[in-house]
Amino acid sequence: MPTDSTDFVVEIGRGGDTAGRYVVGVSSPAGEETLHVCLDPHAVGARLEDIQSAVLASSVARRAAALGLEQPVREVGVELFGAVFGGHVRSLFLSSRQRAEERDEALRVVLRIRAPELAALPWELLHDADLGGYLCLRDPVVRHVDVPELVLPLRGDPPLRILGMTALPGSRAPLDADSERTGLTLALRPLVDRGLVRLDWVTGQTAEDLRRRLLDGCHVLHFIGHGAYDPARQEGMIALADEQGREHLLHATALAALVSVAKPRPQMVVLNSCQGGMGNSEDLFSSTASVLVRTVPAVVAMQFAVTDKAAARFAASFYQAVAFNRSVDEAVRIGRVALVVDKDDSLEWATPVLYLRGRNARLFDLGVTEDDGGPEPEPSPPPVPPAARITSRVLPAGQWVHAVAFHPDGRRLATGSRRRIRVWDTETGNRVWEQPVGGWLSSVFACAFSPDGQRLATGGADGTARMWAASGDQLLTLRHDHVVTAVAFGPDGRHLATASADRSARLWDTVSGEPLLRVRHDQVVSDVAFDPDGQRLATASGDRSARLWTLSGEPLLRLRHDHGVKTVAFSPTGHQLATGGDDGSVRLWNTHTGHQVLLVRHAGAVKDLAYSPDGHRLATAGADHSAIVWHTADGNRLLRVQHGHTVFAVAFSPDGRWLATGSEDKTVKLTPLPPTAPPRVGDLTAG
Repeated sequence: MPTDSTDFVVEIGRGGDTAGRYVVGVSSPAGEETLHVCLDPHAVGARLEDIQSAVLASSVARRAAALGLEQPVREVGVELFGAVFGGHVRSLFLSSRQRAEERDEALRVVLRIRAPELAALPWELLHDADLGGYLCLRDPVVRHVDVPELVLPLRGDPPLRILGMTALPGSRAPLDADSERTGLTLALRPLVDRGLVRLDWVTGQTAEDLRRRLLDGCHVLHFIGHGAYDPARQEGMIALADEQGREHLLHATALAALVSVAKPRPQMVVLNSCQGGMGNSEDLFSSTASVLVRTVPAVVAMQFAVTDKAAARFAASFYQAVAFNRSVDEAVRIGRVALVVDKDDSLEWATPVLYLRGRNARLFDLGVTEDDGGPEPEPSPPPVPPAARITSRVLPAGQWVHAVAFHPDGRRLATGSRRRIRVWDTETGNRVWEQPVGGWLSSVFACAFSPDGQRLATGGADGTARMWAASGDQLLTLRHDHVVTAVAFGPDGRHLATASADRSARLWDTVSGEPLLRVRHDQVVSDVAFDPDGQRLATASGDRSARLWTLSGEPLLRLRHDHGVKTVAFSPTGHQLATGGDDGSVRLWNTHTGHQVLLVRHAGAVKDLAYSPDGHRLATAGADHSAIVWHTADGNRLLRVQHGHTVFAVAFSPDGRWLATGSEDKTVKLTPLPPTAPPRVGDLTAG
């Protein structure tokens, strides 16, 4: 079974002022391609009513009739496929699928539709007979909504909390919501009985009923009822009821505001309502689903009217897959397959649409395996001889620790957590000072001391980088348009570099706070670093690349990963650059030639890395609950520091004798390091 996915990204935008001309850009494991195509979206849109009728009729028609009903659906799918998969693109897709299969991965088709008139077309129907028919039945198809955001999996223990709501205002056509509600409850009962899922329902069908219930939070909001589209406001709606039971149409923007009051806020909204995925050709965010995805990471909606039976069967199969930690895009595909298996000539599998805000579709990490259906035990490090075990000192932070940074004096340590920047005395374990940062939900994702130790820079979820005096007084505020993911001082302390989810890295004057430079990536910029001479910047991005720049913004090198790049660090000589990625790879590159010189791997995504002061060792932080110290000459593992959850940050002390690690387990560990490499690979373990 594939456990991960490789993306085949198709970006479609207007090709100028001429109607019907578009530019298709493809980025894939097998290469890149750009082509100019012609497509008449209005002609395709004129057939949507016929497709809607065929999809609904196929759910009850006999086989012979159903095969005839498929013809207009297939014709549109073939036309859409031919328009954007022409030329060399089809060969790239076939080659990418083969590469994904060789790595036991799924190939995910990611659609980035820049032209609003194309967003309303049924891209889930993409069809090519030689590639197996409808693509979405074999490969996940995702509509990527371009709202830069760091999306992290919701980690914790089961159950997955699903909040359901049914709304049947009196003026609406009858809908068997009670049957669907009962069917969903029965389908999820095995998971509920095992403690993996908790299914609660909103009592009532008004907006106020939903608001009160959302105050208690949920992981998934599941709406059963009717949806509609308001052409005047060019926005989707759901049909709720007022206090008298009459219809009250709630527009998507108001629903998004309502969802935002939940704590915890849902990771996903499922709209079992007809026309929930329907959009306006003039506005990319006009459908209910794509407005909601600004507030939650993923929305599953229906682009056509859906029968009650199909909606219930899809939801049951979908949630079973999600509960077993499948990614949401794969769970949607599994739901489609369930509809095909139930009635293999039905076309209702084409109705669900997945809108995804970021690249990461693994929204939940509940520690469940498909083998036993129960919580997965914490991994235990392999036993080592008592003499080979090192004891770490622990600072109880009490919150997730996203960032750590040593002061140049080696005694003080800064940590970033939710709402707080703290400075600790590493010898006594006491806090020297702490300051609140941002609002209640804001987190500090990055921190760094200036080379002279007189200032501390932080970056956080409120889109702001801040400069603090060593005493804790705030000096400067520097603003991005989105989350600030990284901060780094230049070696002379005159410049500060920042990275952000707004797709940019920026350079600032540390005295005046004036912006000096902005460079851009195609996705979230997750890290930034200066070289030791202060003449070059390195950036890491979710667009699967790390890049080197001059301080005037000229690009020098582009270093490619197979997945998003999370972190970068220069060696003390500046001759090497280390990069860490979402695929668990750690790569060392020659900064002059761009050649890769070393590759090592974590068992999970790499979150941070740092060189030792002498450059002989590299520390990495991983989602596999460990930090590892590697020998940079040969990639041998020298030390493993075990945590209880994801390790977000690592830092060497200035003398190279200590390693600080910050984790989701709400601790900071200070681990003493041997002065020389241990005699055997993997000889030392700390915990």
